[in-house]
Amino acid sequence: MTGTKVDPLTDWKGFYEELQNESVRGAVIIASAFLDAQLRNLLSKSFVDDPKIVDELLGAEDKPDRPLSSFSSRIKAAYCLGLISHSMYYDLETIRKIRNKFAHKMHGYTFDEPEIVSWCKSLKLAKMLTDAIPDFPNTHRNMFLLGVTQVASRLALRTLEADRNHKSVPKNRRIGLIMR
Repeated sequence: MTGTKVDPLTDWKGFYEELQNESVRGAVIIASAFLDAQLRNLLSKSFVDDPKIVDELLGAEDKPDRPLSSFSSRIKAAYCLGLISHSMYYDLETIRKIRNKFAHKMHGYTFDEPEIVSWCKSLKLAKMLTDAIPDFPNTHRNMFLLGVTQVASRLALRTLEADRNHKSVPKNRRIGLIMR
């Protein structure tokens, strides 16, 4: 193994390969972790350029108890800030629910569970593509993976846009004698 560190948020090939080679549970958890990290990145690039304060809000590996450190809170914040569409919000919430089912059940959870089947079929971005491509092999796992990749690519594009428009910290302005 080389000493080169790969940024997991830009290693799309590695992400896709890992998803394809993982167990069902592993693929769901890895996909959700990837989306969670992308949301964190999008939010951090949408806030002012003050990494210390932003990290206090978003959390980090050593500070997981911050206000926006959970997948759920990041999804809601990104939507409420207008960073993601309602379709992306819906799909992220659906992926989060699927992740929670796989993460919290000890054994035997698959994409054939009725609840999971329903959620996979409801992924809006995946459904748009499979409706346009009638021959797409739309197993429930494929629908989940397609939904994840659609959301991931859109989050990446939104992050690039946010990075171009990154806000600096406003300068303190003297407002006169009122503040005496």
